[in-house]
Amino acid sequence: MLKVYFGEWGSGRLQRLQYFGYYVLLMFIMVLLIAGIVFSMGAVENMSGGDIAATQQAMMEKLGLPMVIGMVIFMIAMVIAEVNILAKRIRDMGLPPVWTILGLIGLSILVNILFPGQEVVGTAVVQTVDGNTTAAIAAKETTQSLVVQVYDAVVFLCLLFIPSDTFKSKGY
Repeated sequence: MLKVYFGEWGSGRLQRLQYFGYYVLLMFIMVLLIAGIVFSMGAVENMSGGDIAATQQAMMEKLGLPMVIGMVIFMIAMVIAEVNILAKRIRDMGLPPVWTILGLIGLSILVNILFPGQEVVGTAVVQTVDGNTTAAIAAKETTQSLVVQVYDAVVFLCLLFIPSDTFKSKGY
């Protein structure tokens, strides 16, 4: 499995089903890591009496820089693995992987600039059962544009459904 993610840089190929399986596994590993971090922070917060400031302070004192360095190294490894399986799938379709990936990245940047994300602001009012205490909670979130989401979906579906050797030179 490590050979698929980190080996065969110049010659490897992945067919459609293999690409999908390795892609899903990579996303599952990343989600699992993020969920583990969130759950561990919740456990530390619970042990510190529910004080989020004390939790953040304790996490920084105990883990701090090594945790940040470890996360950066892990995320770089995940990006390298993602680019490698993407290049293998593109090579299997018969396209040049480096130029195709650079083109996809350039087009993605252009689409994100032309159709920027939208900021959504929401407010909720919470009132206790007895009606004495109320609190307002405001939240901001940036969402991707629909055009960017469609672009990402089209690229993924093309990688998934275009058969092997579709763009291979016929030698005419």
